[in-house]
Amino acid sequence: MRERTRINVDAGQAVRPFNRFWRGTGFSPAELLLEPEMRQMLAYMGGLPNEGIRYLRVHYLYNLLRSTGGAGYDWSLIDRALDVMIEHRLKPFFELMGNPSGLFTDYEDMDQVKLWRDLVTATADRYGARYGMDELRTWYFETTNEADSGWWTYGIKGYTNYYDACVAGLDAVDPNLPMGGPGTARTLSPIFRALMAHCDSGTSCLSSEGPPRLDYISIHEKGVNGSKDDLTPKTHAIVDRTLLVVDYIKEHHPRLAGLPIINDECDPQLGWSDHHSWHGKAYYAGIIARIIEQHDRRIIAPKAANFTFLSNDHAFIGGWSQRTIFAYFGSRNFTKAQWEHKTDLDRLVTDIDTAPPFDIIKKPGLTSMELLATLGDTVCKVTAEPPLTPDQDGLAILPTRLPGGGVSISLIHSVDAINRSGRTAVRLEVGGLALGRHALCLLRIDEEFTNPMEVWEAQRDESNPRGPFEPVGAPPEPDEAQFGELRRAQEPALLHPISVVECGEGRISVDLDVPLPSLTQVLVVPDTGASPAAPTGLTVERYRGLGGREERMLFWAAGDSSPAIFYDVLVSRDGETFEKVSPAPLISTAFLHMSPPAGAQYAVRARDAFGRHSELCVSRR
Repeated sequence: MRERTRINVDAGQAVRPFNRFWRGTGFSPAELLLEPEMRQMLAYMGGLPNEGIRYLRVHYLYNLLRSTGGAGYDWSLIDRALDVMIEHRLKPFFELMGNPSGLFTDYEDMDQVKLWRDLVTATADRYGARYGMDELRTWYFETTNEADSGWWTYGIKGYTNYYDACVAGLDAVDPNLPMGGPGTARTLSPIFRALMAHCDSGTSCLSSEGPPRLDYISIHEKGVNGSKDDLTPKTHAIVDRTLLVVDYIKEHHPRLAGLPIINDECDPQLGWSDHHSWHGKAYYAGIIARIIEQHDRRIIAPKAANFTFLSNDHAFIGGWSQRTIFAYFGSRNFTKAQWEHKTDLDRLVTDIDTAPPFDIIKKPGLTSMELLATLGDTVCKVTAEPPLTPDQDGLAILPTRLPGGGVSISLIHSVDAINRSGRTAVRLEVGGLALGRHALCLLRIDEEFTNPMEVWEAQRDESNPRGPFEPVGAPPEPDEAQFGELRRAQEPALLHPISVVECGEGRISVDLDVPLPSLTQVLVVPDTGASPAAPTGLTVERYRGLGGREERMLFWAAGDSSPAIFYDVLVSRDGETFEKVSPAPLISTAFLHMSPPAGAQYAVRARDAFGRHSELCVSRR
């Protein structure tokens, strides 16, 4: 262990505003939104604190449409898909992607270009009426995904015609609906360059009135690895290539240089289904936070570009070792559907009782987004001795001030190399706090804390057969008690019991032993003397877990956005007496209860860091 690093955060000195710019994820294909497994995952994602995941970017939404002849479509499936997103408080990052009933074959055919324009207009009209135009203006609309990756066969002229039709279709409803692209896979690829030129100085094929609008520029820069066997991402290269794009636009299209830059597939590696065990462990949590910190430090803080949004592509249904934020246990194989995008819509399994039973566990990748969601909206001044060198030793900090006082600080210890480990001693001193009582909460993800895969591996039974990519004996179908252990381990763990301290001089000091890799969230919150507000809108959904047991998925809305709010879930058999059933503190507004008693009625309450409880929010029977 090297000499203790002293980090000083001054909560009284604001440096700049801070936006949680990474609140997105995605997956493919869109029909998974109709499956029970994805609906349960959406409850978890929509339950993150402070909209920790706000946007869901789903490929092939238009494949849920069926042509009924001419310009007519059957919208029933895409309606259901978007409804389930909205129900779980998520917003579409709507890729205008897919081909209803194989209707579109040539985007240089102006009749088809106009038909696509009319489809986009009908989409905006329909969902503006369904959800309200104010809601629709908070969505993003984007071009089809990665048209430079080989599947787009309609040529560059067909692509710019397609883009013109997208813009014209939205403009017919509301020119304020955000539209951008191209979401390309390769840095400065021909399609990327063509769209930039077209939106800078081209002419719309539909209006002949100059270039179409471009509201943001989207790219896909990932921590590209040399081969599937290469375990080590290169996260610094993500920012390097993003800055190449920024420099290209400044040089060749200065009129577009101020547009927001979005990286909406910023994963550490290519290939969601490539198996690497670190996807299930603390390494993945650390590297997600590392990539966010790099973008903030190297692009946003120095104002190198108007970088506004970062998203991963990791909400697929998969196992521990795949690039996913959930581990799926069950008999179904989703890999084929996610690659081929040709699912038979007449054979979708959408009913809970028809679908095979399953269970889902949150992985540290998702839990890291829970912790990061607690960050505030203002960056505080920070100094360190010796100075922090995150690109060398991986120790980095995101220090933020919370509305109403206090701080939320992400202490990140992450390097790209999978085989690096170690520990760093840190003395964290926080000054500039209001005088009086404060609560200190330390939440941790590392190899010991918040690591359900390690718990699963420890459940091994040597009599169990070995499955693909599984350690010897780890249970492919854990029993109820084992799932209970996994679900306790999936929640953000308190490193120590919450402590209440007097800040007579407005300062708190804490010594930390910070392992590599890890993410430590430090919350220091003042005592307002008030109890937290009660949660609202408690909803209970029924599922079938492995073995056919009944399960209940609960999700609710936070009544209090104050920091360091925890939730307890309670159940009653008689509607009068409630007992707590959530075994670990919850910071998200979602919880799965296994084997509920007959006729169970649920309630949820908020609990602050000082032990005060809200009133109960009770479900309907």
